[in-house]
Amino acid sequence: MFTPKFCPNPKCANHGIKTTEKPGKWYRKDGFYKTKATGTVQRFKCKSCKTRFSQQTFRLDYCVKKPISYETIIKGLISTSNLSDIARRLEVSTPTIINRQRRLMVQAIAAHSILLPHTKTAEAFVCDGFQSMVVNFYYPNNINIVVGKKSQFLYAFNHSYVYRGGKLTTTQVEERNAYYQAWTPPAADVTSKFSELLSIIVDLHKTKKIHLITDLKPDYQKAIKEHPKIAEYIAANLFFHEKISSKEERTLRNPLFPVNYMDRQFRKDLAEHVIKSISFARNTNNQMERMTIYRFYHNYLKKFRTRIKNHITHADVAGIDPMLRKKIVAAFFSERFFITRVKPIETDMKILRRAYATPLSDSQFIEKWCA
Repeated sequence: MFTPKFCPNPKCANHGIKTTEKPGKWYRKDGFYKTKATGTVQRFKCKSCKTRFSQQTFRLDYCVKKPISYETIIKGLISTSNLSDIARRLEVSTPTIINRQRRLMVQAIAAHSILLPHTKTAEAFVCDGFQSMVVNFYYPNNINIVVGKKSQFLYAFNHSYVYRGGKLTTTQVEERNAYYQAWTPPAADVTSKFSELLSIIVDLHKTKKIHLITDLKPDYQKAIKEHPKIAEYIAANLFFHEKISSKEERTLRNPLFPVNYMDRQFRKDLAEHVIKSISFARNTNNQMERMTIYRFYHNYLKKFRTRIKNHITHADVAGIDPMLRKKIVAAFFSERFFITRVKPIETDMKILRRAYATPLSDSQFIEKWCA
C-alpha cells in the first residue's frame, strides 16, 4: 500500500521532513479517482497546508496521458539518435519526447545532487572545453567540463560561447557579421564560466591541496588569477596547477586523458556532437538538458571499463557507496525526485532555470518551481 513520504508543496513545513518522521500523521486520505493510463489512484490531503495530491504526484509519469519507456529514450539519446528518431520509434510526437527529456533532466540533476556529496576519492580535477555548436556553425560553443583524473567521473559542466574563427570565405564572413548584428556572443564567456567551475572545485575537493590539470588556454590562466578563493589557496601554497599542451598525444599517459576520453564519448554517443553530423542543437538549454542525462548515464549506469567482469561504474571508482548508487538508480525511472528537497550545484541550477541564452531566440519556458 502506498504511503506518501512528504507533502509535495515546496512551501509547506511537511515538504522537507525526513521519510521516517511523522508517518501518516501529517496527511489524510481524500478519496480516489480513475484514469485509463494508471487505473484507480488514491488521493491525499496535507493537514498543514491543505494541498491535495495523489499517489501519481510522486511518480515520474505524473500528469501524463500516455506512459512511454524512459529507458528507451535514454538508450536513444546515448546512441546518436535525434529526438525525431526516438519519437518515431516510440510512435509519439517530438514535443512528447522533449517533455520526457525535461523530466529525465530533473531526475538526473536530483540524482547527481544526492550522490555527489558522497564522493570520497582524493583525485586531481581535469578541466577542458568540449567544442560544439548551437543554431548554426557561426555560433560555436564550449561545454566546459570537470572530470576526475582517476575515476573519469564527470563532476560538473557549463556552457560558454566562443567567436567563430578559422578560415572563412568572403561570403561566410559577411554571413557571420550579419548574424552577429542580430545576436553577438558574450565577450570573455569562457573565462567567466571557468570561474564558476573553479568555485565548484573548491567545494568538492577532498584533500588539503587542490590539484588542477588544464591545457594552456589563456582564459583558464586569467580565471585562476582573478578567482578570490583560489587566490587564498595559492597564497597558502595549497594549489597546484598542472598545464599540458593540448597538442600532446592523446594517450593514457597524457594527464589530459580524462577530458580527451570524455571528448571521444560525446562525439560518438550524442547525435548533435558527431563531427559533420546533420543533427545539431537548436536550443542551448535543451542541449544542456541532454548533457545532464548523459552525465547520469556515464557516471551511474555505464561500466568503468568494459573488460572488468564486475559492473563497476565511474561513481564507484569515485568513492560513492555502490549500494546507495543502486538504490538511486532503481528509483530513477519510476519515483519522482523533487528538486526542492535537494541542493543542486550552481551550474545545474542554471540548467533548471533555463538560464542560457539561445542565439536569435529570447523566449524560454521556465518551470514554475524554479522561476
